[in-house]
Amino acid sequence: MKEIKSETFKETLPIQIRFSDIDALGHINNNVYLSYFDLGKTTYFETVKGKSAISWTEGLIVVAHIEIDFFSPVYYRENIVVDSKVTRLGDKSGTFLQQIRNVKTGEIKCRCESVFVTYDAHTHSSMPIPGVWRQSISAHEGLEEPEERAL
Repeated sequence: MKEIKSETFKETLPIQIRFSDIDALGHINNNVYLSYFDLGKTTYFETVKGKSAISWTEGLIVVAHIEIDFFSPVYYRENIVVDSKVTRLGDKSGTFLQQIRNVKTGEIKCRCESVFVTYDAHTHSSMPIPGVWRQSISAHEGLEEPEERAL
């Protein structure tokens, strides 16, 4: 079994488990975890945006890669949250680390690492992460920014 490294997350979203999330074995279907992680990402960006005038429409975020490790099943009556943080920012992409955690026991049920790419819907191509996004995310996460960014 893979060792679960302890992480600190600033963003935590309670998840309401729906009856339709349950499979025949009585636990959450593996496909449903992806929607939980999407909810966490949405809430993350809303929090980082805060009350500022950041336009999240000057580019889109698309998921380019997802890797999930499942450690133990989540059952219908469990009280769970999704924890989310950005761990890396590149020129045109970044990495999210997320996990599903049982609130009562603290047990990490699964962990997801996903790579997102900023995308220009008009040109149908990747684009540099807008500076205001980069500054907001870096400040929120305490990520160091390089002195000069190569274009």
